[in-house]
Amino acid sequence: MNPEIASLSQANEAQHALKTAWEQFTRTQQIADNVPPIIAASWRRCWGKINPYQRVEFTRVDTSYLLAAQTASFDLMAVARPVLEDIYQCIQESGTTLILTNPVGCILDMISDSEIHPIVQAWGTQPGCILSEEFIGTTSFGLALTERMPVQVAGYEHFIAQFHQVTGAAAPIFDMSGHLLGVLGLVMPVEKYHVHSLGLVTAAARAIESQRQSEILLAEQNSQLAQLNAILSAISDGILVLNEEGILVHANQAASHILNISTQSVLGHSIDQILVLPEFVRRYIAKRKPLTDVEGIVSVGNHSVRCVISLDYVFQTPKHLRWIILTLRAENKVRLLVQKQVGANAPLTLNDIPGETPPMQRVRNFVRSAAGAQASILIRGEVGTGKNALASAIHNAGPRRNGPFVVFACASIPNELVISELLGLDESENKQGSGRPSKFELAKGGTLFFQDVDALPLEAQTVLLNALELGVIQRLRGHRAIEIDVRIIASTSANIEKLISQGAFRPELYYRLSIFSITLPPLRERPQDMPLVVERILTRFSNQLGYSIELAPAVMETLTKYPWPGNIRELESVLGRAIMQVAESGGTIDLSHLPPHISTPQPIPIQPSQVTDFNSLEEVEYETILRAAQIYQGNITHMAKMLGVGRTTLWRKMKYFKINAQDFRIHRTS
Repeated sequence: MNPEIASLSQANEAQHALKTAWEQFTRTQQIADNVPPIIAASWRRCWGKINPYQRVEFTRVDTSYLLAAQTASFDLMAVARPVLEDIYQCIQESGTTLILTNPVGCILDMISDSEIHPIVQAWGTQPGCILSEEFIGTTSFGLALTERMPVQVAGYEHFIAQFHQVTGAAAPIFDMSGHLLGVLGLVMPVEKYHVHSLGLVTAAARAIESQRQSEILLAEQNSQLAQLNAILSAISDGILVLNEEGILVHANQAASHILNISTQSVLGHSIDQILVLPEFVRRYIAKRKPLTDVEGIVSVGNHSVRCVISLDYVFQTPKHLRWIILTLRAENKVRLLVQKQVGANAPLTLNDIPGETPPMQRVRNFVRSAAGAQASILIRGEVGTGKNALASAIHNAGPRRNGPFVVFACASIPNELVISELLGLDESENKQGSGRPSKFELAKGGTLFFQDVDALPLEAQTVLLNALELGVIQRLRGHRAIEIDVRIIASTSANIEKLISQGAFRPELYYRLSIFSITLPPLRERPQDMPLVVERILTRFSNQLGYSIELAPAVMETLTKYPWPGNIRELESVLGRAIMQVAESGGTIDLSHLPPHISTPQPIPIQPSQVTDFNSLEEVEYETILRAAQIYQGNITHMAKMLGVGRTTLWRKMKYFKINAQDFRIHRTS
C-alpha cells in the first residue's frame, strides 16, 4: 500500500475514534483513553463555559484597540510578515490560512488562500478577533497561548463542533528574555493536513525570533557604536585607533583639531603616511609596550605638534593584537590642567591689601604703574609685611591676570633639587613618564613668583640670570630650546646689598630683578592702618567660623602700641589664638586673651654690649656707595654728585671697599 494512503487511512481512523471520544465527553464528561492529555485538560476547562454545539461568534476588538495592538507589536509584524509570505509561497492552493496573534490572542495579520478563505470569512475571522481558549474553546492557538509550546489540534480535538472540519498548528514566539510576543499558526481543512505542518510553524516561529533578536542586537550595536562615537567626540584628548598593520581605522574630532588634519580623509591609510611619531613611540608600538603621558613631538606635514602621548592595546587573544590606541593631549591643555591641580592662581587683589596711610598709598600707586609693564619686580620688606599678597595683587592688576601665577618657594626646596625644579627634566626614552616641565613652562603666559629669592643657591642664580637674559631655557637632559613667556616677580626679606658684598648673591641678577623695586612698610610705621588691618582679619575669621567677633575698647589701643616685629603675619597669629579662646564666651576679645608680652609689655634693660642690630658707620658707608653704583651703573661723576663728595674722594673710598665701577656698567659706560 502507498505510504501516504496508509497514513491518511490511519488519520481517518484516529479522527473517527476522537469523534466518539468527543461525543462521549459532551454527554457524560468522561475522557476516553485516546484523548491526548493536553486536549483533555482543555476540554475540562471549556466545559460549562462554552456550548460545544453552538456556533461561535468571534469576539472582535474595536478599530482603535486593533490599531494600538498593531502599533505595540509593530517590530514583530515587520519581521513576521516576510516569513508569512515565504510560507504562503510554498503552501499556496493547499487551503491554508496563516495567522499571527499578539500575546492575548488578538489577530494582528493573516493570509488565506482561495479555498479556505470563504470558511474563515463565514466564521468572521479577521484581524482584531480574539483566538484565546476562553472565547473559542480548544484550538491550536488557544493552547499555544496557554501552554507556551507548539501545539496541533486536528478535527474532533476541537471542543466546538464548528471547528471539526479543520486542523490547526500553532507555535509561540518569545523575545530574548522569554516573554511571550505572540503566536504564529495555520489553519487548513482536516483532510489536507500534513504531518509536517506543526514543524513548519515551529521553524517559522523560531526564524521570527532569530530575525527579531538579530535586528535588536544590530540596533543595540549601532546604538552603542553611535554612543561610543559620541563619547570619543566629546573627549578633549585626541584618540587614534590603529589596527595591527598600523592602518588608521578611527580618529575623533579632538585628534583632528590637535593635528590640524581632516581625519575622515586619512582613514584607511597607514599611520606612517599621515604623521611622523617620535622614534621611541615607534619602538614601543613595535614591542607592544604601553606608554603613559610621555611628551613628544609629532610631525604632520610641514608643521610639528608637541603632545603628551599615551599608548594602549586591545588584544583579541593573548597573542592576537586587535587595536592600537594612541592618545594625544595638546601640551597647552596639559599645562592648564597642571596649573589648576597645583593651584597656580593668584587669589588676592589690591583691594585685599588694607591700608590708607601715605606709605600704603605709595605702594598702591606703585602697583598701578608697574603692573602693566613687562620688566621684573623686586618686593622688599620685613618678614610678615605681606609680600606674597602684594605679588598676587600685582599679577591680578596686570595684563597677565588670566594666566597662571606660579610660586617658586626658594627657601623650601633643597639645594640639590632647585635647578631641576626650575628647569624641569626632559623625558627619558628608556623610562616612560619621567619628563617634568620647568616652572617657566608651567607659568607660561602668566607670572613666576620667586619667594625669598635671596635663598637661591649661586648656581641657580646663574641659571635664572641666563634665562632672563636669553629668553629661553633648556631642560636637564634635554636638547630643545624652550622660549619663556613669563613676568618675573621676586621677594626678599634680606639685605641684598650685604649679600652681594659677601659674594652670596650675584649683582647682575639683582639688577635684572630690581628694574622695578618696592619696599613694603612694616606695621609699626603705619599705626593709623591698625584698625583697618584688624577689621579685615576679624571679618575673615568671622566668615570662616560663622559668628561675629569683636574687640573690647582697650584692645585696639594695645594692639596699636605694640611694635609687631612679625608684622601682619604675627598679628593674624595673635588674633587667631585669641578667637579660639573666646569661641564659647560671646565672641569678644579683651586684654586677657592677648599674650602677656602684648597686653602688659615690660621694658627690658639692654646693656650696650648686647646691642648687635646696628650697622657700623663703615658698613653704612659701604652700602651707600654700593647702592649709588647700582643706581648710576658705575658712573663716577653721577655717583659723586649724588653723594655730595668729590670724584677723588669717591675713588679712594671705592678702592678701600674694593668696589669696582666696571662691575656695574651693564647698559652704559662712565
